[in-house]
Amino acid sequence: MNNEHKEPESSNVKNAAADATPEQEATGSQSPTGASGPAIENDPKPTGAGKPRIQIGTQRDSAGTAPSQPKAVAQAKSNPVELEGPANTDADTTEPEAEVYSTDGLGHDLEAEIEAALGDLSMDSFVNQMPTDVAELEPNSRIKATVARLHGDNVFMTFKGQFEGVVPLSQFKSAPADGELVEVIVKERNEDDGLYELSIPGAAMAVGDWSDLSEGAIVDARVTGSNTGGLEASVNNIRGFIPASQIDVFRVENFGEYTNKKLTCVVIEINPQKKKLVLSHRAIVERENEANRAELMKSLEVGQLRDGTVTKLMDFGAFVDLGGVEGLIHISKLSWDRVTHPKEILKEGESVKVKIERIQADTGKISLSHRDTLEQPWEKIDEKYSVNETVNGTVTKIAQFGAFVKLEPGIEGLVHISEIAHHRVVTVKNYLKEGDQVAVKILSIDPDSQKMSLSVKATQAAPVKEKKTEQEEDEPARELAVSKRDEPLKGGTDRRTGGEDIGLNW
Repeated sequence: MNNEHKEPESSNVKNAAADATPEQEATGSQSPTGASGPAIENDPKPTGAGKPRIQIGTQRDSAGTAPSQPKAVAQAKSNPVELEGPANTDADTTEPEAEVYSTDGLGHDLEAEIEAALGDLSMDSFVNQMPTDVAELEPNSRIKATVARLHGDNVFMTFKGQFEGVVPLSQFKSAPADGELVEVIVKERNEDDGLYELSIPGAAMAVGDWSDLSEGAIVDARVTGSNTGGLEASVNNIRGFIPASQIDVFRVENFGEYTNKKLTCVVIEINPQKKKLVLSHRAIVERENEANRAELMKSLEVGQLRDGTVTKLMDFGAFVDLGGVEGLIHISKLSWDRVTHPKEILKEGESVKVKIERIQADTGKISLSHRDTLEQPWEKIDEKYSVNETVNGTVTKIAQFGAFVKLEPGIEGLVHISEIAHHRVVTVKNYLKEGDQVAVKILSIDPDSQKMSLSVKATQAAPVKEKKTEQEEDEPARELAVSKRDEPLKGGTDRRTGGEDIGLNW
């Protein structure tokens, strides 16, 4: 310090950086004697040759934590410190004068900027509203975070409190937009940069070596080959195996279709000592299907019309995939026409429109109907047919009491056994067979009960009875086998019994 130019306690600070001791330069701070303002610290990076820059530093609490900028500025405003250098009257001095920044102009600029940012909110209110003690997030907890920005291969996100986190961009199926709300899983906090390491639920983790792997972890595996038992895969140069039963939810016949494909898998068994890594892609598919099923089940309602795909045909009906949930069309609900097997109406893999008839929430079973998506043929039956009209049909079924004849899909009538022929019919199958094309006359129509009475004999002329010829009329009567007796028949107990001949007296 320059002893010849001693300043009183109330004087301004002079060229503090130029006269700082080595210890003070090392710490970067110097407080003038009696100064009531904040500490002054040197910038370790000079802005010009021989001219260190003096900044107003921030006070730190006992824990070493710097207060927020608005609070530090408020303290600077309440205790302003004037900085000015000594009057330099000698222009030829060899010792350069340290450059000093006056806080008058700096304080004015900051004040205008703070007032513009705060608006009507006072500085005290702003400081009181700032969170002080925010609990850290628990590992493996799920939270909602907002995308703040994308930088390189990372996505930075913000969430409750003053926390920030980062998620690898590779975990997203597509790059998220700024401001998008995303569900994430908290992994751990990186104390070096103060960021939380986050991950997307169901996303594959980055694998460096065996230490990064654990049972239940989700990884990306590239299929490198196959054998009789399943698929050979590689997880970042770590060899793994996917058994045939763990490739997909259905049976895979051709393993070669998966070669060079990338599959997201779950680690189901790991043994670093034996270099054993067993993976399951089926678990991922089942998890996705279950998530889709839960979402779809919430949206399904009785009476809805849905598009689906026929997955399997059975004797009793057809199974239809509605996009993650399967339902059953019973054979009676396939068509308005009589159906003996679903293959008469549908084929596996065919797209079909169905109506939801019933949903069993406890079992998850869904009953569907295909015929309800088609026009009901009996609704306009009066416009198509009338009583006493003669039409053509096909015999579809033979019964003891008659035969069923189909006029069109969904429209059938009954020919009673008494309406098959003009004479007495004992057995229907002696006159009609299934598949026969016959002409019938409509006797009656009942749209409410969807019944129709038909007649075959009404379409045929009644046979004419033949008259007897004169020769048949003059034919003499045939002789009786037993001749007529003119005497009355005899009876009683006075007739001979035969016992008299052998000495028996009754």
